[in-house]
Amino acid sequence: MNFVKRAFLYVARKWQQSVIAFLILSAVCTSALMGLSILKASGTAAANLRGQFGGTFSLKIDTSDPANMHSAGSTDRYTGSYYDGDTIDHAVIDEVLKTPGIADYSANIDVVANLKSDDGRYYNLVENRQNTYSSAGAHIAPIQGWTSLQQCSYFANGILEVTQGEMFSGGASGQAVISRELAELNGLAVGGHITLEINRDVTGIDFPIEDQECSFEIVGIFDILKEQKIDQYTGQRQMLQNWVFLDSRTLLPYLNELLDSIGMQPLGYEKVTFSIDDPAEMNTIIKSIHNNRAINWDCFKIEFDNASYQSAENALKGMDHSIRIMIVMIVLAGVVILVLLLSIWAKFRVRETGTMLALGESKGKILAQRMMEIALIAALAFGLSCPVSGMAANSVGNMLLAQANEQIIPESASNTIQAGMPITSDNFDLSPVFAAPKVEALDVAITNDIFAAVYGLGLLTALLAVCAASVPVMKMKPNELLSKMD
Repeated sequence: MNFVKRAFLYVARKWQQSVIAFLILSAVCTSALMGLSILKASGTAAANLRGQFGGTFSLKIDTSDPANMHSAGSTDRYTGSYYDGDTIDHAVIDEVLKTPGIADYSANIDVVANLKSDDGRYYNLVENRQNTYSSAGAHIAPIQGWTSLQQCSYFANGILEVTQGEMFSGGASGQAVISRELAELNGLAVGGHITLEINRDVTGIDFPIEDQECSFEIVGIFDILKEQKIDQYTGQRQMLQNWVFLDSRTLLPYLNELLDSIGMQPLGYEKVTFSIDDPAEMNTIIKSIHNNRAINWDCFKIEFDNASYQSAENALKGMDHSIRIMIVMIVLAGVVILVLLLSIWAKFRVRETGTMLALGESKGKILAQRMMEIALIAALAFGLSCPVSGMAANSVGNMLLAQANEQIIPESASNTIQAGMPITSDNFDLSPVFAAPKVEALDVAITNDIFAAVYGLGLLTALLAVCAASVPVMKMKPNELLSKMD
């Protein structure tokens, strides 16, 4: 009888031992498959995380340097100064954008202006009927200039939503987005125009007539999705219905033309926020920007905060570390237990081994039979562990992810509006928003490469365990084995 047939018969006859070995190998293989699959999924999640969080830094004017400040005079009780350095304009922004790895940018500026039609008729603002003084300055609207409206937190966080037309983006020129209420009050629609007028009524300064107006096309109309708290003290300029969003690429040059017409210094952005593709490259990107000599670094500075991304990445790394420890501990424990059991069972096979050697069977074939026995059990165990680990891996992986997410530092309040609370004039927040804060789910799958690796290494480990357990018996000579049969 050849050793393969003997292996089949032995596994069937010693079914209790076979079941125990089967359970041990199943547990080891299932744990290894689950752990490696979760590790692979979390690695993919970490790469996606960098894309989701990106990373942001801000270019700001440096008012902390006394050389950039100009004294505005002083009295016994007050000393004033104002910034007198270079401004952050689109030329500076374009220099920063030359740096590889920068994905997008956002900047905003706010002013007030009259709203007019093409034929010179003033548009009305939505009234606050609770405020008897709301009609004062009824044509002077709050203007929000943005490089891209997609990063405005009111739109990104669901406070406002463009329901007709579209939001303007970074390449916009002469575009505007207004509220549905303001549009209906003045008979406006997508494709229409509004004209900004900044004159003495608005600023108290006499600008040349020919420089006072700038026209914008209405490309979108927004609805207010969350409640705004309005009372008798709320002015018309504080009501979201009266806010007008314009592209700043058109608005800023218009304002600077006005200032230039009366000999005043141009305006610029106080801060521009840039997002990058991979926050792991933050230091390299900032160093590269600092090396750009076309930017006057005596007037500007860069600030960045990667705390949210770092906390998320650290949480995922912590999860990976826990999984690796779990895999190593379970596999080592399984191998140790398997070797001990095989060693114990080998001692009970002394009579069998001695008889076979006495009948002329070689030690190699005896060892091959025992390796075939464990290979048969391993094949059954590994075959069952694949569907079991597949069903459990997603649940276990996302349970670990939920624990990791609890360690992630939330986005700072400056980038978040509490959408469930009424909006008041005290909590207007228009900070740019670029990214999602968490990886919400892992897509865990038992792939062919993982299964092949676990099956191959698992089978090799089981065979080595058989060899290790059989060494003491195989070292004995036939007469020694026969003497132990008494």
